[in-house]
Amino acid sequence: MLDKIKVLLGLTDDTKDTLLTILIEQAIEEAIDYTHNEECINKINSTIIEMVVYKYNRIGTEGLNSEGYSGVSFSYTTDYPESIMRALRAKRKVRTI
Repeated sequence: MLDKIKVLLGLTDDTKDTLLTILIEQAIEEAIDYTHNEECINKINSTIIEMVVYKYNRIGTEGLNSEGYSGVSFSYTTDYPESIMRALRAKRKVRTI
């Protein structure tokens, strides 16, 4: 998984491996928390990869969705893109009390 992420991000050395490993762990935990389904993780590797790439690209601009310069306009996001959320919802288990 790490190698695929590095290719997608255009990284050719190992200077970001520790950061990427942490992001992978976070994405897996978030996916399990959202889906309530640990068994699905092996089936959604591509979604985990998308989550990590998204999180990596957001470093330094967390929450910022768009910004303008002339009119000084900022817009913030708090969630993953709909394509990622759709993939996670497809594997979600309903919790019963």
